[in-house]
Amino acid sequence: MGHVLLWHLDGRLPNLALMRLAAHHRALGDTVELRRESPYRLLWDRPTRVYGSLLFTRSRPLGEQLRALYPDAILGGTGWGVTVTLAQVGIPETGPLDYTLYPGYPHSIGFTQRGCRLHCPFCVVPRKEGRVQPVATIATIWRGQPWPRNILLLDNDVFGQPDWAQRLEEIRTGQFRVCFTQGINVRLLTEEAAQALASVHFMDDQFRRRRLYTAWDNRRDEARLFAGLERLVRYGVHPDAIMVYILIGYWPGETEADWLYRQARLRAFGARAYPMPYVRTPATVGFQRWCVGAYDKRIPWAQWQAAGYRPERVYARQRGSRAQDHMALPLWQGSLAAHAGEEDADGG
Repeated sequence: MGHVLLWHLDGRLPNLALMRLAAHHRALGDTVELRRESPYRLLWDRPTRVYGSLLFTRSRPLGEQLRALYPDAILGGTGWGVTVTLAQVGIPETGPLDYTLYPGYPHSIGFTQRGCRLHCPFCVVPRKEGRVQPVATIATIWRGQPWPRNILLLDNDVFGQPDWAQRLEEIRTGQFRVCFTQGINVRLLTEEAAQALASVHFMDDQFRRRRLYTAWDNRRDEARLFAGLERLVRYGVHPDAIMVYILIGYWPGETEADWLYRQARLRAFGARAYPMPYVRTPATVGFQRWCVGAYDKRIPWAQWQAAGYRPERVYARQRGSRAQDHMALPLWQGSLAAHAGEEDADGG
């Protein structure tokens, strides 16, 4: 028997690869320990095997740090390399999951299919997973009683599989709540698919509110995207329940005017815009914060830029401007303005 050390290097959700590794090694009689985020080494560490998983390329320095601490560590995940698989280290890709790694997580998580029917240039899924292939049903993903009937699906494109109607029927008749966390390809959504999707209890990844996720990666997809969004609305999906990820900072010649157009178009429709920077710069991250924090509803983009993409600087400038205006008034007018401000603060 050995001691296996698992490193969850990034991501909020439970890591399926680490859960499968844990189940495999515990079945062999090994003890398993999970650690998170920045790697460190305790003086009494004597692991027989070390694994690390990272989802994002920006976390690669953490993988390098782990490898420096444990030269024999086995690293995987999209953030490390798209060709590294569990099968390469002798672990079944569809093996059991050990949820005890994440004792506070009550939901069930998994894939009904792997792969993708599309070949978007910015996406690694086709290279990593290949063609679409069914792998599980909703019933096999659910942990069973006493766990809630909440299914967090990691499918890259649930409607890309030939059995999608059967999977959604399993969700509906089984009275499951489901999160399509990787998003729905609304551009290719048929009337039949839109009606089926609207009939299930879809939720966000915390299972707290109604939410569907989709993406607007390219402005050229505008007509097809909004045709799909309108289909969902016709079948009863509220626009505010739809979150649309906007890819920014990827296309050659892309401008901030393009970002602003997509943001405004989605706001007018009633959907929630969520910019996703392909390259993280002050402008792309600032635009993301502007939309996600709903600052775009009350602060013009130019003003947000001038304040260095920071709300506290915007409000500080506004307070300074009001103070200057107040000092410029005659004494009696300044007193009235102060009292008016107090009434506003009290909700008057």
